[in-house]
Amino acid sequence: MSAHYIIAYDVKSNKRRRRCAKVAYSYALGGQKSALESVLESSELPVLSDELLDSIDPKEDRVNVIKVMPKAILLGKAKQLHFEDGSIII
Repeated sequence: MSAHYIIAYDVKSNKRRRRCAKVAYSYALGGQKSALESVLESSELPVLSDELLDSIDPKEDRVNVIKVMPKAILLGKAKQLHFEDGSIII
């Protein structure tokens, strides 16, 4: 079963950042610089995690793979917007 994720990274070294970006972009649908949208199968998540971990220094760098909830949690006066299937608004 697939799910939507955001891959966000903050990597200190240019060399490690390029390696991390190469891995992240290979799974990405799109995004902006160090925050990317991805659709992953459940079997792909551990593979992606291992590849990202291998590309960074855990003492200096940070990578977050965040699962996007299928239904928004609305706070305050927010109202749910409806879009065509397959659209993601971040």
